[in-house]
Amino acid sequence: MANFFAKNYVMDAKRTAKGLQSLLGIMGGLVCDGHLNDEEIRYLKTWMLENGDLAEVYPASIMYRRVHEILSDDVITEEERSHLTREMRILTGNNFMETGSALPDHISSLFDDDPHVIFDRNVFVFTGDFLWGTRRECFGEVQKRGGIPKDNVTNDTNYLVVGTMASPDWIVSNFGRKIQKAAEMAKSGKYEIAIIREVDWSMALN
Repeated sequence: MANFFAKNYVMDAKRTAKGLQSLLGIMGGLVCDGHLNDEEIRYLKTWMLENGDLAEVYPASIMYRRVHEILSDDVITEEERSHLTREMRILTGNNFMETGSALPDHISSLFDDDPHVIFDRNVFVFTGDFLWGTRRECFGEVQKRGGIPKDNVTNDTNYLVVGTMASPDWIVSNFGRKIQKAAEMAKSGKYEIAIIREVDWSMALN
């Protein structure tokens, strides 16, 4: 019986991985020309409906939710189109699926390699743009789980969550602020603070 469940688990994992690769391949093809038209977005929704088992798997879950939100009123605005295009290009570019981040290596080295994210009574600060949603939405998810969202890194900060959608220009202008302060605090060993990726925070929501 144990072998039966083990084999099923492996098969499910392989199906999930294959599904994710298929989705990334489709998205890569759709945004290769730098533009998404209405028909392409609707096609993406159809594919997602036919592959609903990926709806809870990160990062597919981000796309499932975003496409559903965009088409909920059956009107696709240029702002929605532009934001979705940017998200899809990040997800299908560089080595996102391996690292969970689109950040440069010198920033990625600051992350906690094996974070244990606990929401209850812990303070969360967010920096950058997030695939998961707006800053307000991220704050709301923390509050629902008993955590405390704040705007700036202070001595009581437990987690600095760095958004996936970070450009080199953003890194240059912001590294001297939240990330640098959090890195110095973590290095000192005097504070219980961890710098984590959006993917780590997002997966802890489940």
